Amino acid sequence: MSEKANIQETVAEQFRTFLIAHQLRQTKERYAILRAIYDLEGTFTIEELQQTMQERRFPVSTGTLYQTAQLLVQANLLIQHPFSSSSAVFERIDDDRPRSYQICADCHRITRIKSKELAASLDTYRPRTFTVSHRIVYVYGTCATCMRQMRRQLRLYQQNASHNKKQNKS
Repeated sequence: MSEKANIQETVAEQFRTFLIAHQLRQTKERYAILRAIYDLEGTFTIEELQQTMQERRFPVSTGTLYQTAQLLVQANLLIQHPFSSSSAVFERIDDDRPRSYQICADCHRITRIKSKELAASLDTYRPRTFTVSHRIVYVYGTCATCMRQMRRQLRLYQQNASHNKKQNKS
């Protein structure tokens, strides 16, 4: 059995245990959504998940997708990122590797940080009275593209202010 199949089998069993413990129904839709999520790479939105489900010829309502996603978040199999975008952004949890993202406060672009030092630091963090299920770091700031745009706007503003000052003196 492949590693991907092992992971999917493990998370399906974790989800099954969660549903039974919370006395919730085990539906074919919920398991189809779980399989689709674990076939996706990286982050995704409900709209992207819905497209995947349609491509698989297993259409489900947006409400079912959101409800199942929230159950998977509660079951600790999915993360809902607190990104400030119009759509909820999710990511599956299938390992304990740290995740880190940088988010531009201006354009809201999200990029993954690939830093061995940061990952190593998160790996070594072991609190005594807390069991860590996953580790995520969000770094907010301004991306290089937005910084260039701000500098250009500042230069134009300064040029216009200088030009207006000269005209007022004449």
